[in-house]
Amino acid sequence: MKRRTKIIATIGPATRDPESLEKLLVAGVDVVRLNFAHDSPDNHFRTAELARKIAGAHQRSVGVLIDLPGPKMRTGPIAGDEVELHAGQRFVLTRERIDGNKRGVSTTVTALAQMLSEGDEIYLADGEIVLRVAVIEGSEVHTEVLTQGILRSRKGMHIPGAERQIQAFTDADRETLELALKMKANFIGLSFIRDADDLRRAREALPKRGYRPHLLAKIETRSALDNLGEIIDASDAVMVARGDLGIQTPLRRVPLLQKEIIRLCNQRGVPVVTATQMLESMTRSSLPTRAEVTDVANAVLDGTDALMLSEETAVGDYPATTVETMAAIAEESEQQARVHAEPETRRRDDDRVSWAVAHAGVAAAEDLGVQAILCPTRTGSTVRRVAAFRPSMPVVGIASRDQTLGVLALNWGVIPLYTRDLGEARDMREETDRAVSAARAAGLANERELVAVVAGSPGPRAGRTDFMRIVRC
Repeated sequence: MKRRTKIIATIGPATRDPESLEKLLVAGVDVVRLNFAHDSPDNHFRTAELARKIAGAHQRSVGVLIDLPGPKMRTGPIAGDEVELHAGQRFVLTRERIDGNKRGVSTTVTALAQMLSEGDEIYLADGEIVLRVAVIEGSEVHTEVLTQGILRSRKGMHIPGAERQIQAFTDADRETLELALKMKANFIGLSFIRDADDLRRAREALPKRGYRPHLLAKIETRSALDNLGEIIDASDAVMVARGDLGIQTPLRRVPLLQKEIIRLCNQRGVPVVTATQMLESMTRSSLPTRAEVTDVANAVLDGTDALMLSEETAVGDYPATTVETMAAIAEESEQQARVHAEPETRRRDDDRVSWAVAHAGVAAAEDLGVQAILCPTRTGSTVRRVAAFRPSMPVVGIASRDQTLGVLALNWGVIPLYTRDLGEARDMREETDRAVSAARAAGLANERELVAVVAGSPGPRAGRTDFMRIVRC
């Protein structure tokens, strides 16, 4: 694997069929994103199952990210799926269930009229369309269009300061989470997180034992920025959600906020995703703009673990081409990136021995120039620690659990590798031998070459890292 930065693709009408989904995976998608704010649960179930089946046929793993609807305010359906709004026209927002048109659209917010005053601004579709409240009549909000554009069905709606009036993990999210658990999702995306308590409430709803999906916190509110450190420490992964972030804060600050969020996640060894409008022009064009190429490259240079595509692959005309383009930009940019890093991380305090062993394994691997670092793992914790140090050689995460393999698909520079009998190893020598055999069989370790093995000892304490060994294959 040459490319280290992972790619997440949102699946929608343009890529849900088997042929299109296979093209995406072949083009380089590592994680598929299923947004429960759109489409039916049945379609999402089928898509997750199909993606895993296709990936298995290609002898690889794919992660599944479920995006909970969250408290995000949205517009309702629109007849014909889209309507063009012009500057100066009147446009009504209502809680009545209607098919939207050029005169107005429904919303998911029942108390919208109570949240607004005349003169307030409302942002639609990641701020592409701006409305100003003119008159409030009962439950209807009559607005004037300030910034024109095309409004599609069920797009996000933002009111500055409104996140303080809403709960991040809603009752509807709990119901959706139950579906995601049945689907065995690898990641759960949480919208409009404000602080660590929001994450704790979501984590309490997860199973206490066995399969537990990782929680991905989307940083998109001012409150989240105020509590960034505690949110990162309470998360399994983080997303720089630039759409709403660019509405909550001045647009000119978004590039600097992106760099700061990525820097803090890198320091703490927490995987971080950069998202929103990365190659948006490729929704309708087969080529990206120069600015988009630069944007993707800069996210890689910033140190992001993964890049995410939204409309480009969900409803775009060139989804596979878009993935290939993103993969090529990332691979080229990585040649200039500062590959090796030593995160001075507060996260190490949660298990200082494990972080120290992971660091020692990477340091020895770099000193000796080994072919790969092999990490037999049950939970993925050792792989995450090793990958956090950004070694120059591939990190092979070897697991026998599908859930673990799907989680590894998000980690920078990690190649997930399935082996059937890893859990049967009686001691570290046997586990090392099985890991080396699996890597050799997959063509990831060559005879007579050196590899480093970093792992946790077999036993009841899953999640620790306490073993490092250099082996000649």
